Amino acid sequence: MTDLEQGLPGYERLELPPDPELADTQDWDAGQWQSDFEASLEALTLFLRIRDPLAILARTASRFILINPRVERPEMPKQVEVELTQILMLLNRHRPSTNPVSPNNLGRYWRLVRRHLRGFMNKQPNTGNETDIERFVSRRARLFTLYYRNIFSREDCERALNGILRQVDSPSEAALGYRLSDLFRAAIRIIDLVQERFKIFTERLHNLLDTKRRSELVECIDFFCSSYPLANRVWGNCTNRWVDLEDLRMAAFQISEFAHPWIYTLSRADLDAAFPAPIVDALYSLAIRPNSLSEINPEHIYLNNPIWRRPYVLLNDGSLFAPLPYLIVSFPFVILESLMEGHRTLEVAYEGARANYLEEAITDLVTTAMPSASVYRGVAWDDPDTGQVWENDVVAVVGNFIFVFEAKSGRIKDAARRGGSLSLRKNFSELFVQPGVQSGRLQNYLDTRQKRARLRLKTTGQPINLNLDKPKVVFTFSICIEHFASLTSARHYLKELGLVTEQTPWAPVLSLGDLQMIVRFLDSEVSLIHYLTRRATLEQVLDFEGDEQDILSAYLTNGLWVNHDALDGKRIVFFASDSLVRRSKKSRADRTVVELHGILLPPLWESIVRELYRDDGQRHRFDIINVILNQMPPQLAELERRIRRFRRGVPSPEDDISYVTFRIGSKVFGLAIHLLKKLPDRQEWHEMGRNVAADLMPDAGSVECAIFLFVRRSRHATFDGASFYRYIRQPQSD
Repeated sequence: MTDLEQGLPGYERLELPPDPELADTQDWDAGQWQSDFEASLEALTLFLRIRDPLAILARTASRFILINPRVERPEMPKQVEVELTQILMLLNRHRPSTNPVSPNNLGRYWRLVRRHLRGFMNKQPNTGNETDIERFVSRRARLFTLYYRNIFSREDCERALNGILRQVDSPSEAALGYRLSDLFRAAIRIIDLVQERFKIFTERLHNLLDTKRRSELVECIDFFCSSYPLANRVWGNCTNRWVDLEDLRMAAFQISEFAHPWIYTLSRADLDAAFPAPIVDALYSLAIRPNSLSEINPEHIYLNNPIWRRPYVLLNDGSLFAPLPYLIVSFPFVILESLMEGHRTLEVAYEGARANYLEEAITDLVTTAMPSASVYRGVAWDDPDTGQVWENDVVAVVGNFIFVFEAKSGRIKDAARRGGSLSLRKNFSELFVQPGVQSGRLQNYLDTRQKRARLRLKTTGQPINLNLDKPKVVFTFSICIEHFASLTSARHYLKELGLVTEQTPWAPVLSLGDLQMIVRFLDSEVSLIHYLTRRATLEQVLDFEGDEQDILSAYLTNGLWVNHDALDGKRIVFFASDSLVRRSKKSRADRTVVELHGILLPPLWESIVRELYRDDGQRHRFDIINVILNQMPPQLAELERRIRRFRRGVPSPEDDISYVTFRIGSKVFGLAIHLLKKLPDRQEWHEMGRNVAADLMPDAGSVECAIFLFVRRSRHATFDGASFYRYIRQPQSD
C-alpha cells in the first residue's frame, strides 16, 4: 500500500503520460511558444477558410456533445475548442468555402486546436514587476477563464436565474421592451430545440447503421442530403452506384458527417412559432453575423470571447445557428448583463435582486437540507468594545453547532479573469477573504461573551435564542455566485499572496452552485452536517488543490477520512476525481432518513447513530454523532467486537474502559466505551466521563469526547447510556 493510499483511502497516485503532440516542447521559452502559437493560428485560420466552416463547427460541436463527460482524459474535447472554432469562423473575412473536410483532416484540426490553446497559455511572458506567486496565480486565473465552464448545473442555473430575473421583470420590461426572465427561458428552450434535432439526427444515423433494408437506408440518405447543401452536393446522385448494402451504408455514413449543421440551425419561422416577437428580436440581438467583428482584437478572443455575450450565429438566410446553445448555462450572467448596459435603473435593480436572491437561496437550501436547524437570515449584534453593529447573512443553529454563511453576490472582474494581479488581489480580498473575517468576528464574540452574547434579527430586532448555556462550535462559509474553483477553494494561494495569515479567520469559499450540489447529493441531514463540519476544517488536515466537486467526491469515497501523518505534508492535487458527482441525482424529500454517505460504519455503530438522531431529548445528539463519524472504521469495528464479546459473557483481560481517538487539527475527537455488569451511580458515571475527556485533552486546542455505557444484561439493543464532554484549553496569558 502506498503512502497516498494510507493517507487518503480510495485514491491512488497518477502519473500523467506525456502528450506526444507536445514532444520536445518541455524546455521552450515564451518566445518559442509565441512562434508556435502564431503558426497554429495561421494554420487554423487557413483550414477554416478553404473548407466549409459551418460543417467543421457543427461536427466539432457534435463531437463535444457525444463524448462521455464523466470520463476525464487529457485529450477529451473541451467546450473551449468549440468556442474557438466558432469565433475563428466569425472572424474569417473571406467568403465561406463550400469544400468538404475529410475525417483525417478533421482529426488533425482538432489536435491543432488543442495545441493552439496550450500555446496561448505558454506564450504568456513573465513581467518583471510580479513575484513568482503572482505570476503563478495569474496563470491559474487565465487557465480557469480559458477552460473552466458551468458554475451551475442546468437545473440549478434555471432556478437561480429565474429567481433573480423575476425580481426585475418590471424594470427590464420598461427598459428593454421585454422581460429578461422570458428571454432567459427562451434561451433555455433553444437548448431543448437543439437537443430534439440532435435526437432526430442520431436516430436517423443509428437507423442508417443498423437497418437491413435498402429502402430504409435510402430514406436515411435522402434525409441527410436534404439536411445541408454540402451533403447533397457531395453525394450527387450516387445511390445506385453501390449494389452491396454494406458499401452503400459506409458511403452514406460519410455523407452524414457533412449534415451536422442541420442539428444547430433554427429558422426564423421556427423561432416565431416558439416565442413572442419581442423575444425573437432579443434572441437575434444575441447573434453575430460572420465578418462583423472587425473591431475585435484577435488576441482577446481567448479570455474575453465575444460569443460569451452573444452566443448565436446569424446566417445569411436569416436562420440562427446555435452550435453551443448551452452557453446560456455557461455564461448566463455575462449574456444577460450585457443587455442591461446603459440602463442604470435596471442595473441597480438587478444588483439588488442578485444580492437578495443569494441570501434567500442560501436560507432555503439550508432550511431544506437541515430540518432540525433553526435558520436565521440577517443576524445583527453589537460589539461591546466598539459599539459597532455587525451583521451576518445566514446563521443556522443545529444542536451545539452554529453554521454561518456569508453571502457575496459580487462578480469577478474581467481584468481578474484575464490574470491581472491588482484586480485578482482586490477580488480575492472582497469576495474570498472578507467573509471569513466577518464570520470570524461572530465566532470571537460568542467565544468571549458566551451566555452574555445577544443576537437579533436585523429587520425586526427580535432576539435570537442560541441556548448559549453550553459551548457552541462555529463553522463558517463564504457563499458567492462565482469564484475561481480550485484557485480559491483552499486558502494557500491567498496566504502565499499575503492576503491572509495563519491568524486570519478563514471561511471556505463555495459557489451557490457548489452548495446546491452538496445539498443535492448529501440528502440526509446527518451526512450534510458532518460534511460541513469536516469541510470547514479540511485544511487543518489536508493541503489540497481541487474544487468542490473533488472534495465532495472525496467525501462520498471515504467520508473525508485523511491520515495527516501518512501524507507527510504533501499537497494533494486532485485530477479527474469528481466522477461521483458528474451524474444526475434526485434528492429524497425526507432529509431525516439517516443515510451515511461515504462512511461505512460497523452495524452496531450505525444503529447507534440512527437511534441518537431520533432522540430529540438528547441535546448532544449531533455532537455525539459527529464524534462517531470522525473515527476510523477499523477502530470502531474493534470496539464493537469488544462490546459483543462482553455481552456474550466472554472473559477479557482488558480494562472495562476502552477508547479511540482521531485528531483534526488542534481538536481531538475521543470515543470511549465503558463496559459494566450493572448500571453505575449517575454521579460516578459523569465523573468518570469527565476524567476520560480530561485525559484526552491536548496541550493546545480542544477535545470532544463521547462516552457510551454498555451493561452486560441490557434491555437495550444498542447502548445503555451516553454522555458528551467538550473542553477547550484557553491560551496562557503572559
